[in-house]
Amino acid sequence: MEKITFAALVEKALKQPAFFDGLKSNPVKALKDAGFKPTPEVLVALKNIDYDAIKNLAIACDPVTGPLC
Repeated sequence: MEKITFAALVEKALKQPAFFDGLKSNPVKALKDAGFKPTPEVLVALKNIDYDAIKNLAIACDPVTGPLC
């Protein structure tokens, strides 16, 4: 298992909706299944994320259908 980087986490979450949903429902399992070794700090941070706001932002910034970005 590798330590997770912020860039790798964001890229995977944006490209794989199932991984994003897994982070929201069970971050430990999602990260371990993806081959990442989460630190306690990463797990605390993931529990404090507003996943719905991030999902709405991603939809708004979609290059094909998004009106904002």
